[in-house]
Amino acid sequence: MKHVVAIIIVLTSLIGGFIFLLPKLSGMLATDSTTNATATDSTTVQESVPDTLSFEEKMQQALLPLEVSYSKRKKRHIWTMGGGQTVIMYLLQAQRFIEKNGGKILFMEELYNNNEVFQAAKVDLIKDNGDTLNLEFQVSRNEFKPGASILAVAFQVTTLTPELIVSLNQLDFKYDLLVPPFGPSDDFYRDLDRIKRKEIALWIPMESTKLNKAHNKLRPLRIHHTEEQIENVITEAYSKLPEAKGIVSRYGGQAVEHRQLLQAILKPTKEHGLWFADISMNKLSIVPQTCQDMEMTCKCTAPYNPDNSSLSDYTKAKLREAKRNGLATMILPLNQSSLEKLGNLSEIAQKQGTTLVNLSTFMKK
Repeated sequence: MKHVVAIIIVLTSLIGGFIFLLPKLSGMLATDSTTNATATDSTTVQESVPDTLSFEEKMQQALLPLEVSYSKRKKRHIWTMGGGQTVIMYLLQAQRFIEKNGGKILFMEELYNNNEVFQAAKVDLIKDNGDTLNLEFQVSRNEFKPGASILAVAFQVTTLTPELIVSLNQLDFKYDLLVPPFGPSDDFYRDLDRIKRKEIALWIPMESTKLNKAHNKLRPLRIHHTEEQIENVITEAYSKLPEAKGIVSRYGGQAVEHRQLLQAILKPTKEHGLWFADISMNKLSIVPQTCQDMEMTCKCTAPYNPDNSSLSDYTKAKLREAKRNGLATMILPLNQSSLEKLGNLSEIAQKQGTTLVNLSTFMKK
């Protein structure tokens, strides 16, 4: 009997507790439900918020004019664009935006009678809502668009001295070192670790009339070599400098004309995830076509040649090229003269809206 009484008492306590907690549990469930509903409503509101920017405002966000005004005399909206990029490039950007966003181009024309600006062009278009918009792009002479162009700087390394290492570490921009993977001493390769901001590319000699017996220690890639021999050289070179990002031709005037040799060079280059740069200056080079066939990243570019210009003229020409075309490379011999010439390169580049980059960035453009 005592046990029955005890069980009844326990059950009574449990039922009482449940009755006490039930309203609280209901309140908690209601709160959670309200919270979830609020979150759902909030998400729905965010997803249903209309895009309030007009076609013209979106276009401004895409092209980033420095200043926007309206000329009553010309009956045109004047967009002042940053220098460092040509008006043709701005027109191409505008064309892509207009076509992608439901507009239509009526008329485009480059202007040549405005001496107050660097370049100018007219653009007449129909916006996505059917209204007409008449624009004039004016590229500024003095204000530059940040990052409008890029310039890659690289040095051909034949020797490393303590003085050169100090001077390289004083440069305040990224650069590449074109390094021969064979020939120099072990100390030469150890000294590379002391250099900051560098990117390394394998600078490998290739078939050329300029090659002689003295170059054999550099293990050049020749036309009479088998695919296996060429692959072994490139694999050894990459094993020696595994941080390398690409391969750059050294000499190579005949190599870049020879499809079979090129294919044998490019195959292991691609397998190691490297890009390829032809700096042979051979106008008959088939590197672009061969690389396209092999779906590889390759470019042809011009190094400094003392027979054609002075160091000062070359550096100025490359800065102009970057400003005009949007990208350029500057490949110089590593010596004190070259390094002294580049002492204020960052400042000059910044003023014209050019960003200094390594070769890998250039190769992706």
